[in-house]
Amino acid sequence: MTDQPGGSAPKDKREAIKWLNRRAIVVAAGELVDAHGVKGVSVDDLARRAGVSRRTIFNHFSSAEDAVYEYLSEMVSQLIGTVLDNVPQPRAGREAELDEVYQDLVAATQASNLLELLHPLLSHVSPLPDSPSTVLWGDKVTAAATDRVEAVLGQRLPHRDGFELRVVASTLINTIALCVSEWTVRTGGRLERETQRVWDHLFESALHVLGRGLDAGR
Repeated sequence: MTDQPGGSAPKDKREAIKWLNRRAIVVAAGELVDAHGVKGVSVDDLARRAGVSRRTIFNHFSSAEDAVYEYLSEMVSQLIGTVLDNVPQPRAGREAELDEVYQDLVAATQASNLLELLHPLLSHVSPLPDSPSTVLWGDKVTAAATDRVEAVLGQRLPHRDGFELRVVASTLINTIALCVSEWTVRTGGRLERETQRVWDHLFESALHVLGRGLDAGR
């Protein structure tokens, strides 16, 4: 289930060239971010690293910042795929209960050591400016993550109301985001043994609250 960045190249030759150029730009954005941080990426740097012209950059992205956001989005997508790979497959012969599937999702999240997966992304995201484009990117990432979790719920609970599944998926994703925000405030974003314990406490506390809500709704 883990995503491959960018998918597969189209069979059409012209479209394949466009796809390869876009992939080269996104890969270059990732390399530059890793080396210099999100604020250290310019269009000229992207063009040199990707081996394309400035015009090609602007054929695909309105700015260097947009290429960086796509790279970060791919990081999020791969992270979600890693977590969802740990979710058990639907059980044959019977339909699961909502709280059972929820517990499977929670167990998969815990088994994935979510904080370690998130930390490289957080180190890139934290310097991002508080701007409309950053907020828009965050909203898109949250919506995409919610869609992925909702799809897992829908596969395992095909007869449950879609709105109900959407509520559960969005609640879980937004709870993780809230835990990340609170953990960052409390620890300064440092990944150490003690800050890992802070994360475990926050996440377990949040899951306990959500679990009580599911029990009440049965």
